Amino acid sequence: MGDLDYRPFPEKRDDEFSAFMRYAFSPEQGPYDPEADDDDREHLAEYRGLFDGEEAVAVCGHHDFTLRIRGRDRDAAGLSAVASPPEHRRQGHIERLLRESLTEYREDEIRYSVLWPFEHPFYRRYGWGTVSRYRWVKTPPEQLAFAANATDGGDETGKFRRLDEGDYEAAADLLAATADRYDFTMARTAAWWRENTLRGWQTDPFVYGLGRDDDLRALLSYTFTERDDGDGKAMVVSDAAVADPSAWDEVFRFCRDHDSQVERVRLRLPADVSLLDRVDDPRAVTEEVRAGPMFRLVDVPAALRELAPDPDLDAEFTLAVDDPLVGWHDRPIRVTVAGGEVDAERVDAGGDPGSPDDADVAAGIGPLSQLYAGYRGVDDLRAHGALDVGDGAFGEGLAADLGALFPPRPTFLREAF
Repeated sequence: MGDLDYRPFPEKRDDEFSAFMRYAFSPEQGPYDPEADDDDREHLAEYRGLFDGEEAVAVCGHHDFTLRIRGRDRDAAGLSAVASPPEHRRQGHIERLLRESLTEYREDEIRYSVLWPFEHPFYRRYGWGTVSRYRWVKTPPEQLAFAANATDGGDETGKFRRLDEGDYEAAADLLAATADRYDFTMARTAAWWRENTLRGWQTDPFVYGLGRDDDLRALLSYTFTERDDGDGKAMVVSDAAVADPSAWDEVFRFCRDHDSQVERVRLRLPADVSLLDRVDDPRAVTEEVRAGPMFRLVDVPAALRELAPDPDLDAEFTLAVDDPLVGWHDRPIRVTVAGGEVDAERVDAGGDPGSPDDADVAAGIGPLSQLYAGYRGVDDLRAHGALDVGDGAFGEGLAADLGALFPPRPTFLREAF
């Protein structure tokens, strides 16, 4: 095997990329047949490959979108479709592909990487950390009867109606309101609304919204499935969003009104939305809080400089970052917080950085990314040995400063990619 080359995957070889995706994620469907593929959608990812000559040994997709992170909309890179054919596995190709992807993001001045993992421990090994949870609910539709009095049809709220491409602006306004409650809400583009919201990977969903004219109060995306495990037919709500929490009852009433069609309703909800205290029989309802997508800082100093801390916060410390994947975090970072801004610079090779063990703060890139996102707090990370700020009065004072610099934030990244 010769030197490997990381580069864009040629568009003329899209069938080959699709074959990789079929084998990696839907092998039960058998080998990919381009003659039988009638998918005419616009694929929004840019494909990358690791090549040995002209042979692809690993592939992935890069998405470019905007997420609300720490109260501001920021450019982020979504990593997806990471795969390698079986004859090239366990040779370090995926690790190389991940490193090259981060290098490309850094060169493009993208500070944040997010992904939906096929396996959380795998990506945790390379520095991504869980950044969002969701609540997976399964209930008989009759248990949603508590929402029966939710209005639908009044002049104030409008009616539920099926949404289409022309509803993009109204949906964008609804999601902007959602972003005020949950960080990691995506600012969906018109292309994303058309290709990823109104269309599905294998089955297009029904997408309905509640509202009048261009003012949406809620939307939900769902499909129907027949289970062979005795659970019967189900309405599966893969996404739901509300402009304000009072609209959840209208979503639940809409689902309850499908009781003549399904035996179960399944909903993916924000982790802070629960049905158990409202249904007639909590034992008839199953709720699981599950780990969602993962997040990683691409360039720590650059990401720190994008923070907007309280102008009254003054702090100065050195930070050592343990990063198993890339080399640009090898040297400590000198961080200064003053006047509502953060200055963060690597200690260059000509200076006297000291040992990383002498840094005031030390953390792995994964836990540091979770702290930055607001998903985990300083006390939580310290208690589990994932953040070291020292002992004594100095350590406690520094921990308080970090808590003020990185206050917890509610997070919910709903989009799959």
